[in-house]
This record gives sequence, C-alpha cells and structure tokens, in this order.
Amino acid sequence: FHLAVEILNTAVDLDKDNFSAQYSQVRPYMFLAQFHQGWEKYEYRWKTDPLNKVVWPIKDRELWQGQADSRVVLWREQGIGDDILFLGLLPEAYERSKALSVYVDPRLVPLCRRTMPGIKFLVDEESVKREKFDYHLPMGSLPRLFRNSESDFDRTINGYLKADPTRVELLRDELGVKGKKVIGISWKSINSLNHLKKSLTLKDFGKIFKGVDVTLLNLQYGDVDKEIEEFEKETGLEVLQCSTVDNREDLDGLAALIEVCDLVVSTSNVTIHLAGALAKDTWVMLPYVANFWWLLDRTDSIWYPSLKLYRQKKFNDWTGINIDLRRQLKNKFNK
Repeated sequence: FHLAVEILNTAVDLDKDNFSAQYSQVRPYMFLAQFHQGWEKYEYRWKTDPLNKVVWPIKDRELWQGQADSRVVLWREQGIGDDILFLGLLPEAYERSKALSVYVDPRLVPLCRRTMPGIKFLVDEESVKREKFDYHLPMGSLPRLFRNSESDFDRTINGYLKADPTRVELLRDELGVKGKKVIGISWKSINSLNHLKKSLTLKDFGKIFKGVDVTLLNLQYGDVDKEIEEFEKETGLEVLQCSTVDNREDLDGLAALIEVCDLVVSTSNVTIHLAGALAKDTWVMLPYVANFWWLLDRTDSIWYPSLKLYRQKKFNDWTGINIDLRRQLKNKFNK
C-alpha cells in the first residue's frame, strides 16, 4: 500500500487533473489508517465515475466546513449501507450546528426520527430545496470533518439507531421464538460492485450451523424463497421467514428482526451496517480484499463496536472462515 501511494503520487505530479489517480489513493491511505489523507482524496469521488454523473440536489451554495452555530443541510449520495455508516456522525454534526436537516433514504426515516429527535429528517429532494440553511454537505464528506485519526472513532455512539420495542415484541410472538436462541443470517450482497466476492450460496453458508442448537432467522433481502426451500430440503435445517417484514423495503421492520436475534452472522452488506448501527452482536464474513471501511487484518470494527470481523485467508476461499465460525458457534450456543 505504501508503494501504491508512491506510484499514484507520481501520477498526480505528472498530471494534477488525473482524478482517477487522486481518488485511487483513498483505499491505500484508508487501509493504512491514514484517515486525514484518505478523506481529502475521498473528495475526488465527485470527479470520477459514477459520481461525476450525479446531479447535486443543492447547487451554488457554500459547503459546510464545520462552522459552529449554523443551519446545515446534509444529503445522501450513495448506497443505503453508506447512509447508515455516515448516520453515526450525525450526533456530532448536530452538536456543532444550530439546526440540522438531513436528507436520507425514506426507508431509514422511521429509525432516524426515533433515535435522533432533535434532527429534521427529509424524505425527498423537494424537501431539501425548501429548507432554509447556511451551508450544505454531502454525507460522505462528514468523516473529513469528524474522523481524521483512530482516536476520533472513540466518539462513536454504540447503538446510534434503535429498533421499535413494541414491534420487536410483536415479531417475537409472530415468529414463536421466545425462549429460543436466534441467529439472524444473511449471505449475499446484491447491488455491490464486487457482490460475487462478498457473497456465498446459502448451501455453503449454511454448513456452519450444522449441529448448532439455534433457530435460524432470514435477514437476507431479495427474492430468496426458492433458495431457502432448497436449503431446508437438503440440510433439514429450518430458516424462519417473517411474512410481515419486507427485508429490503421495510428497514424499520428489518431492524426489529435484528433486535429479535441473539447474534447476526452475515457477509458484508446492508444487514451488517444496520446491525452495527443497532449495536447488535454481529459476526461479519469478509472477502480477502474487503472494503476500506474494515481496514486491514483487524477483527474489530472502528465504525461499529459490536461487530467481529472474520476475513478470508485466501482469495475467494470461505473454507477457513466456515470452520472458524462453526467452532465458535458451537462454543457459544451448545452449552
């Protein structure tokens, strides 16, 4: 990674408008935990594909640089997993500003309003354009203001989103899991750019639960009914599905399902971001080359303290993780 930074710096020295080289420095800097440099280069995302095609909801207004006692509008820019990650910085942005309005994916609004009542959450771009404000900022630029060293992550609130407690109890009754040990499972990332590297088949994923005394609960979004049906026939293991929650569209419901669980086991996708934001005990299966959010070699997450990270030791080989997880699951639940 040091060599990558050196080579990319040479490319930038030769051509300051080589935005691809500028933005490509984000990953090595982040993997090396050089956050200040990494976030500076992260601003070049707007100069490279695909974000160079994005039309900003606010134009020709000054960007927020952290000025205190000002009215600020923040707006979503990427996937919902990134939205959830950046939401962890809102309490600090709220504390610094006089008034804070945030445009997020509408599916997140019930969760956000429950947990952060002092912040105004907006559901569409029209609402953004009607807001009165002094400054605005895309949400992906928040870490540049608040997370420039590893010690800055100590300020992260563990459990900055909260599930609806009434709905949690209703789902426990609906699923019939009171008194049972429940593991929520999710095994693939559907919209990610490297979804094939991050995903498993349910058949391969399910091997780690064989002989473990638990109830499995589906947290996977997308159409997985047939996959679950085939898995149950082949393995004899049941995977509970909740008919009243759409795991993709009803994120407040998904949060309640996560809260029902004693543990979540998942590959890297929206489910683990939501579980981390809820401070749920979560084991994450990472590919050999993981997103820079997870840094290098660590078994913990600086973004979500409740996560434990399991990494592939060889490219595209989940065998080591599966053996590791199965052993630890038996130790945890077969007592």
